Amino acid sequence: MELNLKPNPLHQQAQTLRIDKVATLIGENGSGKSSILQSVFEQRLAGKDHGNLKVVCFSSGQNESYSAKFSAYLNRERKAGRGLSLECFYYDKSWSKILIFLATTIKRKGKVRAFLAERNYVAETVIEEGSDREKDDLSTTLKCTFKVDKNYIARVQDALSREERGESDTLRATPYFRSLESFITNLISRNYEFEEPLRKQTINITANGLIQVSFDYPRQVLAGDDEAGASDAQAMATSWDPEVAFFTQAADNNYFIDKSRCKLVFNSSIELDQLSDGEYQLLFLYALIDLFDSDSTLFLFDEADSHLHYKNVEKLWALLHGIKGHAITTTHLLDSISAKENRIEHLKVVEKGRVSEDNKVKQLINRLSVLSRAKSVEFEVCGKLPNIALLDDYNDWVIFTKLAARKGLDVSLLAHVHAIGKPSSRNDDNEQIGKAKIDWTQSLSKAETEFETLNVFLVCDRDNSNPRWHENGVLLMGAPREEVSRIRWPGNRRIQTFLLAWRRREIENYLLSFSALTHFGVIGAINNNQLGQDLHLRDGDPGDNDGIRVLDVKQVVNPLIETQGIGKDLTKIEFYVNQMKPAEISEDITNMYNFIIGKL
Repeated sequence: MELNLKPNPLHQQAQTLRIDKVATLIGENGSGKSSILQSVFEQRLAGKDHGNLKVVCFSSGQNESYSAKFSAYLNRERKAGRGLSLECFYYDKSWSKILIFLATTIKRKGKVRAFLAERNYVAETVIEEGSDREKDDLSTTLKCTFKVDKNYIARVQDALSREERGESDTLRATPYFRSLESFITNLISRNYEFEEPLRKQTINITANGLIQVSFDYPRQVLAGDDEAGASDAQAMATSWDPEVAFFTQAADNNYFIDKSRCKLVFNSSIELDQLSDGEYQLLFLYALIDLFDSDSTLFLFDEADSHLHYKNVEKLWALLHGIKGHAITTTHLLDSISAKENRIEHLKVVEKGRVSEDNKVKQLINRLSVLSRAKSVEFEVCGKLPNIALLDDYNDWVIFTKLAARKGLDVSLLAHVHAIGKPSSRNDDNEQIGKAKIDWTQSLSKAETEFETLNVFLVCDRDNSNPRWHENGVLLMGAPREEVSRIRWPGNRRIQTFLLAWRRREIENYLLSFSALTHFGVIGAINNNQLGQDLHLRDGDPGDNDGIRVLDVKQVVNPLIETQGIGKDLTKIEFYVNQMKPAEISEDITNMYNFIIGKL
């Protein structure tokens, strides 16, 4: 799923976020992770975007901005008669007791009930063997204070007066009021008529008690419905259980229910507050999934993994990757980032409110290095990569893909290859080509991590060496290849490692182009007496000759594609390549492209 993100306080441009079931935002404090979540939530609340999604937001701590905007939304929906037809929710820990109670009560085969039953925290009805009847919760009780204040009584009395004048579209006609009336009648007082305030009192709500309440389902108008029936249903539909919307409205700003004073009591008088922080948090998250998960749900989880033991962190990510809907999460935990379910496509680096895919692997490694001093952090990230390309510099891959695209090749096929800059660091010209990359790969193969890797491409600069190539023009033969063949992966995994090299000195040599250098007025720096005239660059010719291959051209090319203080500049690289005629791009680029995609 692709989600359009509006500008946020830290990034003033729109952007697109791709969500493969789960998108996990990582970045340092103040990077703007929460700003992105809040932008999505507020756009949905305002009805300006994401109208096809039901958005459910959770924060591990209290967030006044979320709370205030959500309360305003609830108030609008109540006044419009859509109190039970909510499509957007925000919850923090203060809502936990109510939601966990609702989950065990109305989602009998849900994750909350299974959690409670596994620990004997719940007593259930005894069902005959072989019966498909669902078990009721016989023990869980929600204790809360309830009131109806004078302001609400005034609104009800005003509705009565309007009805006496012949009006029908009043507060008393809304599904929410009818649900509230049934709630009070069945759980508090059968004689209450909304003629005077109901003083604050403590009530005990059980699963069986809640079943007695008639929650008025808003429904969609069907063909053949008469006009009165359509009006009665408010012409609204919801995929949520109306109990959830009812309690959310009732406890918002302690409207009817004071959620801050709620207690949730399980079997054997065990209270929710007696559980560990980790159990408490996991139960809350289970409740959200039980109550809200659907194909059209987008969960926004802000640091949902806080307070969780590492084994519960594993359970959390297994849970999120198994939902029907989608989720955007934020995290600071190393255990979450390295969780086996969080593959590289799920991890999103955020900088100043922007989701950055530029040199993503390096950014992930840098971020993880801040969270852990362990040297294995780099391998934790790389073990998640299905296809790795090691080059002397990450920008070598950028130049390669730009050249391939200019030559008309489909570079979208390279999207599953993740480039990492690993300098060769050859001490002298006698050192074996690719040795540093081979050593790094050997270390990766010994790392204690769960590998998702399939292919490792070691792409080396030729420099001053004269290696022996396979007939395909990219794969190296001889002693270096034998070194690669000795790499052994854990569990006899079939991870293929390929030692490759450019036929030219380095990637900058592939930017030598008669058209581009003429455009910049520096063609004479190459076509001069130091290079035989028969080896000169020519219009429409790639220059695939030994003279061009071995030139040291960085002093000519780099000033054209770099910016002082930045280094290689993507915009300048792209502009330079666009000055090259496709016919002036070496066949070596095509050969490298064909070899790599042939192994994917």
